Amino acid sequence: MGFSASERQAPDADARWRFGLFSALFALSLILHQLWWDGFEVPGLHFGVIIAAFWVLMRPTSVARLLALLALEVVAVARDMPGAGSHTLLAAVCGASILLYAAWTAASTRRLPDAAACFERVAPFLRVALIVLYAAAALAKMNPGYFDAQISCAAAMVPSVVGFALGLVDVRWLPGPAMWGSVLVEATLPLLLVLPRTRVAGLILGATFHLVLALAGNVPFTSLVLAFYVAFLPPGVATRMRAVALERRPVWAGAWAWRAVLATLAGLWTLGGIATEVEPTSATTAVAWGTRLVVVAVIGVAGMLALAVRRAGDRPGRPPRLGLRVTHPALVAGIVLLGLNAAAPYLGLKTESAFTMFSNLQTEADDWNHAFVPQAVRLFGYQEELVTVTASNDPRLLRRTSQGTRMVRFELERHLRRNPGVRAIWTDRAGGSHTAARAESPWPVALVDKVAKFRDVRAPERRGC
Repeated sequence: MGFSASERQAPDADARWRFGLFSALFALSLILHQLWWDGFEVPGLHFGVIIAAFWVLMRPTSVARLLALLALEVVAVARDMPGAGSHTLLAAVCGASILLYAAWTAASTRRLPDAAACFERVAPFLRVALIVLYAAAALAKMNPGYFDAQISCAAAMVPSVVGFALGLVDVRWLPGPAMWGSVLVEATLPLLLVLPRTRVAGLILGATFHLVLALAGNVPFTSLVLAFYVAFLPPGVATRMRAVALERRPVWAGAWAWRAVLATLAGLWTLGGIATEVEPTSATTAVAWGTRLVVVAVIGVAGMLALAVRRAGDRPGRPPRLGLRVTHPALVAGIVLLGLNAAAPYLGLKTESAFTMFSNLQTEADDWNHAFVPQAVRLFGYQEELVTVTASNDPRLLRRTSQGTRMVRFELERHLRRNPGVRAIWTDRAGGSHTAARAESPWPVALVDKVAKFRDVRAPERRGC
């Protein structure tokens, strides 16, 4: 059933549908993330996240359902820390901020905010969060390693994209455009998305850029960013797109059919877990290509709906400005945490999951390679000392520093803390030999141990993505 003209133009109705679209895409991104990294994991906390995600998809405009999904995701990521990835940490911080905002509002008004009010308050937060992410990613790529075709992460990802095209493209000329193009896109997207006159161009460029990343194997990140893009949709667009979709859907595709499909998919998830146990290689291949195709389908459907709205002549007037003012204390705290996470490698606090993905950035010890951020900004010494393990009763520890690779000393001590009975002899940069065993950590170190992770540093001749 469609909407009347007044309904289509009602700001509250449109904000409600934008909330629903964000919820649906966010839930889908968590499903794709789980499939991509862990397959059909059953049972477990992450499986609970998947069930909650399907529950949200059945009624994406429900604030309570989205909050339940966010709560489960925050708990799951907190349990996985410090090993959570960059986009996973982004989802968790945003989820925790939205949960705190909703709890704060419920405590003061004695009821949860409705979908429209929730989206209107959260949308500026989502916009700023995505801008922080893009800015951090572009900044991290300002180093000579990223622009060296022999070791650049951009160059390393090119064969994956071309592999999707069945090897029909000559890749020799692609590393240069991939390196410079990715930096240019990440640096200009925030401006394009914020300015009213370039917002549509920004959405098209961003969707294309992330589609390429998904085809190269970065499905989880792309699917999450697509959810954040909903915050940049001009008011009225979501309502018009929904009306077009309802007008063109098949007669049999009612709400009951959609719920039946989702329930069936939830059941198939369990069967997929069984199939993985029987034939793991085939299941992994199917997941790799299937998740890519889901992203392609989402972007394709969104593009077709937008084109249908445009052809119908249902165009908005002058595009409005989208606010970037984050006012609620819980949401402000979320932005501060995201900013601190982005600055962490430069401050010396951590190098993993810090929005520096695929950047070739080095901030450890004397390996600092950023083009213009000075090493003097490093305030903490956690990543200043690199060590090589020369002897240990743990073969895993020995392998980590084989072939010239070095560990941040904090990571060595973390390994010893988490593995009682492990002993190690290690050498420092000056060649001095030391013996290490498990030791208790003071409270500040224990806190860093939970939230920070440092990557191992390869020998110069072996560095790459």
